[in-house]
Amino acid sequence: MNVHERLTEAVRLVKEREKWLHRREITGNLIQEQKNLRDQLKEQLALENRDVERLDGITLLNLWHSLRGTKEETKRKEQEEYLKAKLKYDEANAALAALEADLTRMDSILASMGDLDTKYQQAVRDKEQYLLGSGGSEAQYLFQMAEQLGRLKAEEKELIEAIEAGKKAEQAFSKVQKSLGSAQGWGAVDLLGGGHLSTAIKHSYINDARNEIDQAQLLLRKFQRELADVKNTNDTIEIGGLTTFADFFLDGLLFDAIVQSKINTARDRTKQLQREVKATIHDLDIMKGQNSQKQLELDQERRRLIENFN
Repeated sequence: MNVHERLTEAVRLVKEREKWLHRREITGNLIQEQKNLRDQLKEQLALENRDVERLDGITLLNLWHSLRGTKEETKRKEQEEYLKAKLKYDEANAALAALEADLTRMDSILASMGDLDTKYQQAVRDKEQYLLGSGGSEAQYLFQMAEQLGRLKAEEKELIEAIEAGKKAEQAFSKVQKSLGSAQGWGAVDLLGGGHLSTAIKHSYINDARNEIDQAQLLLRKFQRELADVKNTNDTIEIGGLTTFADFFLDGLLFDAIVQSKINTARDRTKQLQREVKATIHDLDIMKGQNSQKQLELDQERRRLIENFN
């Protein structure tokens, strides 16, 4: 590569490293937050487990409920609370494992970049020598354009990565919508007295939706991290409505006929998030087009300068 190309590449790589360092910092903070949440859920799980064990053992509370004839109902409620806490704890552990895997991958990427500072400083020294040798204002302008082009290429890469992550999240929501739609249909049949078969089919679709929601959450978190790398965008997408997915379906999935309105609520929330993701992807596509246009204009200007440079 000539001196212009090496400087452009050096700037691009330095910007790339800054992006990964920023992302690593964010991921480290998320890991700590997730660990705190996991520990809180672990304590809650232990409390719920003790409540279940109290009703299984010989205690005054157990005898009191037995005499009142409410032991089975109370025990069932305690079991529900325990299972709900267990699901949330397992989800927190899965999210933590995914974040830690991301951090390991980022460290590997950063290590593979090598000593970028040395490469960049060498490119700057070469630039200085070139400018001293040429002594022309056109040469200095060429280097300024090279630096600008390097920044634009780095921004373009971040935009492409964010768009790809957004599309994967949007596709995941489509799968969730399909399973929730099927559960909604069979739930209606169930309410009309469809029997054990319709209940089993409905629960199967609910279980599919739950697994797909877990995957959608991971992809949405990745999309959020990619968005954080993109400059000049204030788009944020909250996932709080999905992190409590167990609250929507736990009772119906494990014990009773599921309340149809809960399926509707989950489906509406998923649609809302899907619309937000699509709108954000649209914004990113516009930014990418603007970036491409700037690169094209810069390259055309550079070519004209080179062609007319004596």
